[in-house]
Formats: sequence, structure tokens, C-alpha cells
Amino acid sequence: MGGVRLKPNKLIGEIKQTDIVLVGSIGAPYCDFDLCTQETLDWLQMMEEKNVLIVSVCTGSFVLAKANLLNNRKATTHWLFTKLFKDMFPQVQLHSEIKVTSDNNIFCTSGTYEYNDVMMHIIEQIYGQNTRETCSQLIFGNMEGLPSHTLASFVPYRQHSDTLIHKLQDWMHSAPSDRLSVGNLADKIHLCERQMKRRFKTATGQTPIQYIQQIRLSLAKCRLEKSNKTIEEISHEVGYEDTRYFRELFKKLNGLTPIEYRRKYQHR
Repeated sequence: MGGVRLKPNKLIGEIKQTDIVLVGSIGAPYCDFDLCTQETLDWLQMMEEKNVLIVSVCTGSFVLAKANLLNNRKATTHWLFTKLFKDMFPQVQLHSEIKVTSDNNIFCTSGTYEYNDVMMHIIEQIYGQNTRETCSQLIFGNMEGLPSHTLASFVPYRQHSDTLIHKLQDWMHSAPSDRLSVGNLADKIHLCERQMKRRFKTATGQTPIQYIQQIRLSLAKCRLEKSNKTIEEISHEVGYEDTRYFRELFKKLNGLTPIEYRRKYQHR
């Protein structure tokens, strides 16, 4: 680290329990990978077995993969090493186009600048959507003219300069329960579907459908935490007439059913 010596408080083998493990970037993995000892890999496996939250930054995901913690799990890494990662760890579900992946207790970020995003994900997993929104507003502030209860956690997706996509995002947040299709989203900003999808993905890192799903499920989580409305009522309010589909999508993207989410986070 630029000649700076770091003196740890304990050796890794002395640590039997912790709250969060952060695996930093290892630089170019084909150069520095051998520095990762078997003792470190064994310790990471022990932490995973204890269901400790484990976060990798950038190429730190190579370490988790080498420890067999990412087998058949979603992960991301720095885009420059996508091919190398896939060649070395074909059993991992790599999504290098995504900034942050979450699979149960393991988070991966694609670069060092995603620390804010992964921090918000971790806060939500431990304390729920409402606390995440509060922290996000305190840290990032609120975007003028847009509803704070839906937008605080969407700040990372607004860090671009495409004014047309900003306009579309504004509209999506203002009317999330409207019937939506790729066609009418494209019409809103007078682009063809192909152009709209390409520009939206380039600007935000998500497809338009993924983005609107996030908005709707964010609203649903707020309602689950703050109200006693039925799952069917909440499903309809956020734009899903098919409650069964809503339940399946909620479980797929959050790892909990709506009922489980409410039991865990309501009134916390």
C-alpha cells in the first residue's frame, strides 16, 4: 500500500466470529492471486458456514470464488477480468454488467466506487427498506421534485448525463403502477424501442423492465413495513394485478416472500 505498513490487531486464525467480512480488491488477479493463502480460504469458508455477511470489492470476488463460496451463485467482478473469471470459475453465475450482486449472505461489487450501493444493500438486508431509505436520504440527499420515499435508494442509477433517460426515469417514478410496455416507455421520450433500451441500459446499468420492477418492489416493501394492507392490496397498488406473479417476483428479487419480509421488518 504505497509503502505504508499495516499492523492488524489479530491474526486471521484468531478471529472466530465477526459481523461482516470485507474482501478488498486484489489488483490484477493473474499477478497477485497466489498471495491468497489456504488458511485465508479456509477461514472464509468457516465464516460463510456461520452465515456471516461477506462482501467482495472489485477483483476480491476471485478470492471468494477460489474459496468455493460462489459456486452456483450470482456474482460480479471488474469488467476487465470477465473472461478470466469465466475461464477460471465456470460454475459461478457471473454478471459483470451488474454493479452489485446479492445472493443470500454474499455481496459482490464490480468496482471500488460501488461502496455506497453495497452499503445501502447491507443496511436493507439487516434493518429493512425503511431504514435504508432514511440512511440514503441522510447520506445522498433527495432529488428535487421527486418523492423521497421512492427515490432515495435510486440515487446510484441517476449518476449519468443522459437527459432523455432522466426524463424517462422521472416519469417512471411518478407513475410506477401504470400499465407499462417497452413500446410506451420508448414513446414517452420519442425514441424507437431499440434505441431506448440501449440508452437506458448504458445510463443506468439496468433494463427498463428491471428498473420499473425495482421501483414497484421498493414501494411494496415500504407498504409491507408501514401498513397492515393485504398482500393482494399492495400488489394491485404497485402495479401488479396478478398477485401470484407479484409474490414470485418479490421472492426472486428479495429472497423472502412478502409475508416473510413483513414479519422480519414491520415496525422495526
